[in-house]
Amino acid sequence: MIENKSNNNTICPLPWLHFSAHLDSTMRICCNTDHMGFVYDNNGKTIKLSEVKSIEDYFNLDFFKKIRREMIEGEKPEICRKCYQVEDAGGQSVRQGYLSHYLNKNYFPLIIKNTEKDGSICPKVKSLDFSLSNNCNLKCIMCSPDASYPIKQDFDKLGVNYDLLFTEGAHKNWKNLDALDRLIPEISNDLGEFLTTGGEPFLSKPHLHTVDLLIKGGRAENMTLSYHTNCTVKNEELFDKWNQFKGVTVHFSIDAYGHVDEYIRHKTKWKTVEENVNLMLEHRKVFGEVHTCVQVCNIFALDRLYSWMEGFKGRMPILPIHIWMHNPAWLHINILPQELKEKALEKLEKYFAGVKIKDFQYEVRSKQVLSFLTRSLEESHDEENLEVFKERIKKFETLRKQPAIEKIVPELKPIFKNKKKFIFF
Repeated sequence: MIENKSNNNTICPLPWLHFSAHLDSTMRICCNTDHMGFVYDNNGKTIKLSEVKSIEDYFNLDFFKKIRREMIEGEKPEICRKCYQVEDAGGQSVRQGYLSHYLNKNYFPLIIKNTEKDGSICPKVKSLDFSLSNNCNLKCIMCSPDASYPIKQDFDKLGVNYDLLFTEGAHKNWKNLDALDRLIPEISNDLGEFLTTGGEPFLSKPHLHTVDLLIKGGRAENMTLSYHTNCTVKNEELFDKWNQFKGVTVHFSIDAYGHVDEYIRHKTKWKTVEENVNLMLEHRKVFGEVHTCVQVCNIFALDRLYSWMEGFKGRMPILPIHIWMHNPAWLHINILPQELKEKALEKLEKYFAGVKIKDFQYEVRSKQVLSFLTRSLEESHDEENLEVFKERIKKFETLRKQPAIEKIVPELKPIFKNKKKFIFF
């Protein structure tokens, strides 16, 4: 066993407890790295879920043993740099969130203590995270074919580059359920949390199959399920199975209210979103909250989303978790001229000033979005990506027969004046 010298400054629970797979079924250390986080076998090759022979062999690959040794010795593994960079900048990282969650679990300090000198362990999977294929029913403006297969057709028509191999893998590699049949029973005795993303997870047959395997294992009542969903799919068979689990957390991916959300998340019907949000919140096992990608297309429409969310007071948090849109860069709000960013900031400040009753969570989330806008004002105007935005958004509108964004969000009209001629496709 190795002496723990890290004082929790470098250790992350995930290399000990977390079993995670990409959209194309390749294994990853987690979903938060800035370079895919692939797990490599002892020959330096990536591994697909179907190639995992046993949980013990997988977690004792040289790849994992090296990471665990480094963390325990107080070093920062390169593959985990994103979290350490956030911490060095004074932010709260995903690593710190997981560490806080697991430190109060009796088994976690024991698992660290029992790690062998070479970094090997007797694995107990507590957390499962599958991005189950790119099967989706929407074509969101910020998405790409690797996460939504229907977008492939649009990218092909417009000549937009994407990773074809990964996209096709995400479309095909989850169709064989043999690996799930073999591995899920092996981990179900210890499993506590199962996160599913996509694509759209409520369309996923492999997910439904995995849920059935967990129920069959007899420990569903001790497990929590989590999802990211676009709120357009009603899967009553799955919703019924939720009753057998300890709890269900549903992250509603909603970026705006009404027509603006329908524009951003192409093929969305707002009426369906409202109906499904209400349906899921009525489920006795569900805790729901909104996740919103903050970007050019919704920065002037957030107040209307917040107003809509106020109607759910007592049923879910009435401000979303804000996700800053860094990729693709042409949707980052830094493409806006300074005067428009100032206008967006003023609009949100005015909205929050009018809210009379605010709890601690509301205060934190409102300050976060205002801080994001304030920081953006201190950063330079990204004129190059502004031109990319104008060119691409119009091509998508023409292809998808959508109304002009400046008609839906009038504040954006000024950026379409004096349009330059650029060819980006």
